[in-house]
Amino acid sequence: MNENTKFAAVGWPLTLAAAAILGSLALACMMPFVALATLAAVTMSRAQAVITVAGIWAVNQLMGFGMFGYPLNAYALGWGAALGAASMAALVVARSFAGIAPRALPTPMRIAAAFGLAFVSYEVFLFGFALVAGGTETFTAAIVGQILANDALWLVGLGLLYTVLQRTAPNLFGPALALRPR
Repeated sequence: MNENTKFAAVGWPLTLAAAAILGSLALACMMPFVALATLAAVTMSRAQAVITVAGIWAVNQLMGFGMFGYPLNAYALGWGAALGAASMAALVVARSFAGIAPRALPTPMRIAAAFGLAFVSYEVFLFGFALVAGGTETFTAAIVGQILANDALWLVGLGLLYTVLQRTAPNLFGPALALRPR
């Protein structure tokens, strides 16, 4: 494995992680987990995507509890775990769609559909958790819409960043953006 291949295996995951850290600092409670999971699903191998999403979630939680003072109680820890599980569910849904997406659709449409399905699964998972743990009052149309808009903007922005990075340094950032059901 040459140096370019080694970096390509970590370059994009590290770029997503850096974006997540900056996003955590700017928007502590609106981390775009679905956007990050979708991009990982469509640009990385299964193992790399799982490690990337889990790492992003872990860093977000460490920052939340360590820097932002999230309370160390069962409720907050439970919601943290639920966010991680919901992010993994979003990743699985986006990857599953990647495996069955009609190839006749242009890549941006397939990615948008994967994102939409992943977002629904993420929110349904979290709502199910809220039914048990409490917090269903945060699932208003306005709040869910704001989260959707935030994630969609991150998806577009990071997708464009990936396209630019891949086109300017394909040996460092891997193949062109496409649905990859590996």
